[in-house]
Amino acid sequence: MPKPQSSLADFPDPEKLRSGASSAAYTKRLCQENARLHEERQAWHEERQAWQEERQAWQEEKIASARAAIHDRQQAGYYKSMHDRALQRLLEKDQQIEALKAKVAELTHRVFGRKSESGKSKNTTPPQAKRPRGQQPGAPGHGRKPRRDLPVVEIELDPPADRIICACCNKPWVPCGEPETSETIEWEVRLFRRRTKRNKYRRPDGCACDDGRPGTVCAPTPPALIPNGLLGISFIVEALLLKFLDAVPMHRILGMAARAGMPLSAGTLCGVFEKITPLFLPLYLAVFARSRQEDLALMDETRWQVFIEEPGKTSHRWWLWVVVTKMTRLYILSPSRSGAVPKEYFGFDAQNGTIDFHKQLMVDRYKAYEFLKSLLALAYCWAHVRRDFLDAGRDDKDCQWADDWMARIGGLYALNKARLALACEPDATRRLPAPFVELDPERMQTPAYQQADLGLRQAVAEMDGARRAELAAADLRLPRRKVLQSLEAHWHGLTIFVEQPQIPMDNNGAERAARPAAVARKNYYGSGSKWSGDLLVMLMSLLQTLRIHRIDPRAYLTAYLETCANHGSKAPDDITRWLPWNFVPPDPAAAQDLPQGGQPQGPAP
Repeated sequence: MPKPQSSLADFPDPEKLRSGASSAAYTKRLCQENARLHEERQAWHEERQAWQEERQAWQEEKIASARAAIHDRQQAGYYKSMHDRALQRLLEKDQQIEALKAKVAELTHRVFGRKSESGKSKNTTPPQAKRPRGQQPGAPGHGRKPRRDLPVVEIELDPPADRIICACCNKPWVPCGEPETSETIEWEVRLFRRRTKRNKYRRPDGCACDDGRPGTVCAPTPPALIPNGLLGISFIVEALLLKFLDAVPMHRILGMAARAGMPLSAGTLCGVFEKITPLFLPLYLAVFARSRQEDLALMDETRWQVFIEEPGKTSHRWWLWVVVTKMTRLYILSPSRSGAVPKEYFGFDAQNGTIDFHKQLMVDRYKAYEFLKSLLALAYCWAHVRRDFLDAGRDDKDCQWADDWMARIGGLYALNKARLALACEPDATRRLPAPFVELDPERMQTPAYQQADLGLRQAVAEMDGARRAELAAADLRLPRRKVLQSLEAHWHGLTIFVEQPQIPMDNNGAERAARPAAVARKNYYGSGSKWSGDLLVMLMSLLQTLRIHRIDPRAYLTAYLETCANHGSKAPDDITRWLPWNFVPPDPAAAQDLPQGGQPQGPAP
């Protein structure tokens, strides 16, 4: 704002003022000028104050605008963050909904879906006509298989009497040539009472000799598995085979006996089973010890019901652990599914962090085995990985993706099978139960094997690269990411078979060994007591090990229980000859030469 100005021309000369030549007019004019200047000055101050007030108002308005802008920006950031959180929650909800849908689909498939794990074929070409099964028309037959191992019961038939007498002279006809023979197989189930009569003898009349013997002599009591027991060894063996090999429930065994004319109570048969349980304990411990001695084992577990009250347990669910080696099949019953069972089996020393048994182990991805990662070659099952892709493929969005990965896994199986065929002798696979193989070091040095091994390694490397590339994609769907993350976490254990071909690719051998227990669980639910569960694992371990060594379980149990009967209803002191891998079946011809009522004493050493 401009300051007030005054004109110097309106004032007299200063010389005149010094000479005293001033007038009243000048004084008046001076007073008026002073008054005008004062008014102008006052007006200027007022104008300046108004301008300052206006400027302060403008500054306050500017500050208020800035503050409002800052507040708006803060509010915008807040609401943006709230919006982002809302979007994140919606994304999490969508993922949760997808996971729940997948869970519902999985449970629905378990209840109502197909049980087969075979994948869908992507081949669009029409399938070729398959060769019909069985005997082909026009092909030469091999004839009926002779059954020379079965006993023969001959029945002779003659023509009617009027057909073998001459109608004119009434002379009988005479036999000629060999008779016409035909055979049929009959199945006769027969229960009978084996009545033993012990003859008694006395001194003859007139014999008064004093030879230290009583006057009457009776035949000794024949050995019995259960003294004064009702059931004989053959009955007990048949019941054991039906129960623990064929998974027939107790009430059906009793029904079969009743239909054969022998009504029997469940308490009688259960009492017999309980009394003979200690006889199989030494055999079970020997199978247990032999199982630990093998380098390679397969391990799995399945649920089993034991209907007793166990301290610390709120249910009747126990667990049946299966350990499969090339020489044994071992079953362990435990109330726990924790790592305590494998730790006890492997002889785990917590202080030193070492184990005493096994060098290689094939398992599924159950966490109870994780402590073995650094202690032995812990291999994981490719069949479980394939099931992950099979489950993911039930969603139409992931069907093609899952099929591609299952095709890769199938390629690994084919390449490894071809490699093993070159590494083993042609007849070597027959000497060991599947999936165990016997490698030939010389065959593994051949160019054909080296080429097959290189092809397998390249396929594994390509699969590893495909997994890494898909996991690096930010837009990978959640179900796919979870499957591939699990594959990545177990990749080392899944690829051990590449460096150690004797290790199988999957744990199907252990799952097949657990199948008899699953069938038994379906048929008779579980065990009603602790001793019943102990008998289950003992008999299943023994019978399944006998199957590995191709030994007739009926002949084995009969010979073993007869030996126990001859040993005072106790197990033999030396069970070496009774171990399944040492057992020599008794000679049938020698058994036929036994005197009436005689019993074989066991297998030849």
